[in-house]
Amino acid sequence: MRFRSPPPKPGRALTVVAAIVAVAGIVNCATYPSSARDGVLSGTLSPSRTAARTHATLFEIMSSAQGTYIDRLLADRDSTIERWSDHGVNHPLRIWIDSSATIAGTQAGYPAAVRSAFSEWATTGIPLRFAYVTSPRDADVRVKWTDHLDHKTGSTTWRTDRNGWLTGGEITLATHISDGHPLDARGMRAIALHEVGHALGLSHSIDSHDIMASLVRVDGLSVPDRNTIKLLYTLPAGHVR
Repeated sequence: MRFRSPPPKPGRALTVVAAIVAVAGIVNCATYPSSARDGVLSGTLSPSRTAARTHATLFEIMSSAQGTYIDRLLADRDSTIERWSDHGVNHPLRIWIDSSATIAGTQAGYPAAVRSAFSEWATTGIPLRFAYVTSPRDADVRVKWTDHLDHKTGSTTWRTDRNGWLTGGEITLATHISDGHPLDARGMRAIALHEVGHALGLSHSIDSHDIMASLVRVDGLSVPDRNTIKLLYTLPAGHVR
């Protein structure tokens, strides 16, 4: 993801590698000069399903697509819906956020900024609830930090089973942009919103008003961001026919 500090209040490259039972892909989100997005697909997932259908049709999707960028998602992901199965109150999606001593001082607010990002996605009404765990071994999605990423502010790797159901993910967030300038908590929250969107199954939007634009200029979810994630989570995972 590319990041530009949002105004006061108001590219992606995809690599897909086939495995025997799963798929793997990488998306890198860049800072100022370049962009990309990451994702890794593999592993196993609970067989829980929210819809009896095994596949959605393109007609079904596009008839509900007004006000969304679901078409970009289908183009980016080889006409495949990739999403988590429902994770409600009794079986929440488990999130681990690195809160080690390396995040201190001006960076102490980073973990809270990331939790706020997850919370904002939860307000869209998707059938996911989030719980925070203290060990990365217990997590479905892990969030970690690095001092900087070359031409990137964030990177997200995801895994799916062969049917397209997400089984795990890892988000790496840079504490500094490419020129060495440290991010404040507001900037980190904007980056986290974008990367969490990838971890939940979204690709890039071409509209700069959306948090999922490759160059992030905003610090909150737009109506199309909300509409797209809501539409995504009404559909069964898998290849669209």
